[in-house]
Amino acid sequence: MCWLNKFFGGTVERPSPADWLPEIDVATWADSIPWESLNIGAQLSAKPKIWIPMIPDTNSMDGVFDFGNNNILIAGANKSDHKIIVANIIEGDIAVYRTTSTYAIHRVIKIGNDAQGKYFKFKGDNNYASDPGKVRESEIEWVSIGVIY
Repeated sequence: MCWLNKFFGGTVERPSPADWLPEIDVATWADSIPWESLNIGAQLSAKPKIWIPMIPDTNSMDGVFDFGNNNILIAGANKSDHKIIVANIIEGDIAVYRTTSTYAIHRVIKIGNDAQGKYFKFKGDNNYASDPGKVRESEIEWVSIGVIY
């Protein structure tokens, strides 16, 4: 392993589960989940949006998921529902957030409050360092509810 990676947040390739089910089958199944059964389902006014993106090959979440895995993400069907989903994120959850220049799908490692309000700190499970900066609620776009391989 290159010493630069250890000190500057790089990753190494690690084994991750392979896909067993095609994306289309996972998408069909995810679309049929009774969303009222979500722990926060009773708080939502509509079925959440579903996205099963192609995971990029960054190695940052190796061991949990990797390139091509079927990560099931949800977002609120409207702004009100999305605020409810984001408000229910706890440490350990995985979410997609955006900054001005990038998107990341990493694990929440800390939730705090400062003068600007609530913030989240993220880290890729396979990264040496946490992501820079504080992520605000408005920057969180999707929440992972599971990975199906």
